[in-house]
Amino acid sequence: MAVFKINIKRLLKDKFNLFLMIILPSIAVALSTFFTLSVESSYKIGIITDKEKSKVVKLIEKELKKCFDVKTFDPTKSIVSQMVQSGIDCVVVLNNKSVNDIINEKQKNIKIYTFGKSETHIILKEYLNSVFKILVAQKRINSSKFLESSKYIFEHSPIVLNKILQHQSNSISIAFASGFFIMSLFWLALNGSNIILKDYQERVILRILCSPISKQSYILQSILSIFSITFLQLIFFVLLCSYAFRLTFGTNILIVISVLSICSFMFVAFAVMFISIVNDMRKLASLNSMVVTIMCMLGGCYWPLSIMPKFLQKIALFFPTTYAASLTKNVLTSKTIESMMVDIGIVTAFCLFFALAGIKQLSKNVMSKL
Repeated sequence: MAVFKINIKRLLKDKFNLFLMIILPSIAVALSTFFTLSVESSYKIGIITDKEKSKVVKLIEKELKKCFDVKTFDPTKSIVSQMVQSGIDCVVVLNNKSVNDIINEKQKNIKIYTFGKSETHIILKEYLNSVFKILVAQKRINSSKFLESSKYIFEHSPIVLNKILQHQSNSISIAFASGFFIMSLFWLALNGSNIILKDYQERVILRILCSPISKQSYILQSILSIFSITFLQLIFFVLLCSYAFRLTFGTNILIVISVLSICSFMFVAFAVMFISIVNDMRKLASLNSMVVTIMCMLGGCYWPLSIMPKFLQKIALFFPTTYAASLTKNVLTSKTIESMMVDIGIVTAFCLFFALAGIKQLSKNVMSKL
């Protein structure tokens, strides 16, 4: 393991670079996660109504305000632009005609604008369905006095929710924190893989291969040394969250480390495959930022995938960053290991593909030129 030990010393030699690439990103993500998870916030929704609201619409609006933070939208302006400006991802249309059609059983569903099927959308839809079920049932019993009986049920029934619904974290903030962590792991893996190309350009590999070290052994030890640095970053991040900020991930800490390690190794394997294709330091310096930016952007690291166009969401399924960001987000939000098995399987498949392709290409494109 001589190559492994030497590479570790080389990678940890620059203390300032060590701070920027390992310690600083971990602290930033840990702080972001801490402040996000420790704050409760209500679900925010928007509503669109007629200027002259009917009594039924007013009653539904009143019930919504019991459980949601409600903002009235202007129907004459762009709904999408209002949603983006207000940070609300779910808007329900409660005009008099639509509400009356549902109560009179002429229409089944109320119109809801949403950026994908978010948690807010699911809860709002279920809540509205329960409200309309009560209204429709009372309308069937007594069409002339259904409004009064419905009001009584809303105010006195123990099964009707009458307090603001809270969620423990802001999903957008959590997604950003996990995306930032994935991006830092990706950067670290790509920068760490530069040592292989440096050995090639400076002809260090010639001297190494003259010793009793095979070509495959050199490549494997180089991969393990780069992985060890990324592993050091995620260990620092997990320990910082667990012991400094007292954050509980809801699962065994060893499972958390194992899941993040798979993501880390996948980026190391990709980095090795990438340098085997580029095999030029000058090209690599200009392409690194482009590759990280594009893959993190399409992988949902900068913003939720749900707000992207449908065709980009389909393209994102082919990027490993999509599944790595999803796994990291699930770990930060204390999801069970069972719910992550599909993403873990896909990331493991990416690991095997990148590792095998990287070793083969590196042997072919770089080692063979020596």
